[in-house]
Order: sequence, then C-alpha cells, then structure tokens
Amino acid sequence: MIMAQNKSEIVNCSGLLGIVLPSEAICDKKIINVAAAKSTLEMEALSPSIDIMEVEILTYFNQSEIKEDAKKWLESVYSILMNDQYEVILSENDPSFYWLSKEDHYYLMYTSASKKQANIYIGKVNKLPEQYSNIHQQNTNTTTQILSDNSPVVSTKSNQNAMMIQKEPLISTDKNILSELVGSWGNLAGAKVNWRDESTGYMLVSGVSKGYGLELKPDGTFIHSTVVTSGRPNYRVFVSTIGVWSVNADQLIFEPTDRHYRKWENEITMIDEHSVPDGYIRFWKMAINDITGKECLFIKYELQQDQWDELCRE
Repeated sequence: MIMAQNKSEIVNCSGLLGIVLPSEAICDKKIINVAAAKSTLEMEALSPSIDIMEVEILTYFNQSEIKEDAKKWLESVYSILMNDQYEVILSENDPSFYWLSKEDHYYLMYTSASKKQANIYIGKVNKLPEQYSNIHQQNTNTTTQILSDNSPVVSTKSNQNAMMIQKEPLISTDKNILSELVGSWGNLAGAKVNWRDESTGYMLVSGVSKGYGLELKPDGTFIHSTVVTSGRPNYRVFVSTIGVWSVNADQLIFEPTDRHYRKWENEITMIDEHSVPDGYIRFWKMAINDITGKECLFIKYELQQDQWDELCRE
C-alpha cells in the first residue's frame, strides 16, 4: 500500500523512521512521485517475498549549491539513524541503497545528492533479504565512511574468522529432479527478454516493467531472472542467477554458481558484476490457476509467510 496525497509539506522529521532530520525538508506526497519512488526501491528489493508497504520521500534543498553540503546533510541523517539504535546495512548491489532495522521493524532507503538537493526514499518492508538477516542477527557494529562521490557507505565490523567459514552445500551430487517441475515459470523468460542489444549497448525488455522468471532444466540446472525498471530516476536492473537445483519433499533446493547483477542509468551501464550467493531453500506446491487455467508453481520463502507467490508456466 502506498500512502500518498497530492500535496507536499515542510517537515523536520521522518514520519516512517521516527527521527528528527538535521534541518527542514520537503515531504513529497504527490501520488505519481511516491509511485515512482516505490518502483526505485523495488529495483533493490528484487525478491517477490519482500513487500514495500508505506513509502516516504524527503528532499533537502541545498541553498549553497555545493554538492559536498548536500552529502553532509545525508551523512548527518546516517549518524542520527545510528544514534537512534538503527542498524544500517549498505546494499551489496548498489551503494545508493541501505537496509535499516530496529526492534523488528525493517526499511529500505535510497539516497542521492546533487548540487541543488539531497533526496531520500524510504520504504517500510516486511523483512530483510536473507543475506542481510544474518548480519542483523549477529548484532554487528557499524561505522560510516565515504566510498564515492555518490553516497556514504556503512561498513560492517564482524567476526572475520566467522566470515572465513565455508558453508557445506545444501545438496548432494545425487540430485533428485522431478519432471513435473521442469520448465519455465513466471513472467520473465524466453523471447520476452533480450539480454543486450549489441548494436546499441542497451538492455531491452519487451513489455515487462517488473518481472521474475524461474527456469528449471531437466539436467538439474536452473536460471533465475529478475528485472525492474523505473522512470524516476531512469534505472534498469537485471539480475540473473544460475546453478543447480533439486527437490526434497516440499522443498526446492538451490545451489547458485553465479549471480550476474547489472544496473543501467539513462542507458549507461553503472554496475556489471558477478558473485556467488549462498544456497537457499524454497517451499513449493503445484496448482491450476482458477482464472487462466494455467498450471502454476506456488512458492513460499518461509513457512510462516502468509501467502504463496504464484509463478505460472510459460
């Protein structure tokens, strides 16, 4: 749900985070702008199990028109958050985004700074992504430092020995593959996606502004594809993960071997990097969609999740 009205107002605090701002800012409540901010936050969330509920836009107008002053205003916001006992975790995908947690409340925040203003988008979310939940549970200490001209970065001090522990694979080499699960599921597969137009260098997405696809192959390998586009700012994010999959009763077990994360801004490649995520488990069941009659794969990310995510066969 997006809480928005067709107006803006001057504020000295964040209604979502409950913190006092370093100075007055404009809270933009225009419906079209709030919807665009939500779309921007969805680019980072990516997972269909993470819901962005309320959204808040805060803009600080920088009278000096010196970019460093706008950045300092954002730095003050980070300091206030940590002094207010928030855990602030830098996104491993994009240093413009931060995951926040405090007393079992979770948020996703986007920041940007220019000569004329500093912008903050805040979205209340139902949970942290799995990789950040582990950091949250360890109650790590955080410090703020500057990484680049774009934003400050929150680096996490953790037990370095623990970080060196190699996790055991979730699956054995004897894979259990169910033929009924083999195929392409979701709304992002096949001809709907052209990974890159080599003549222009642009990523093309045909008729999809936000999509999620899962292809389970008969040889035991899989491809996850996620795309999110946003017009404000003009971003496109495409993430693809490959690896091997297997089944154990009601559990789908994934062992990634590569994750390719790409982000374009105004058709310029900003991030293009590979990583190897930890293995993960999803709960599954099969059913027929009553309206379309399509065979669908229903997935839960955790048993306590209220609803199943529906991925129909392509």
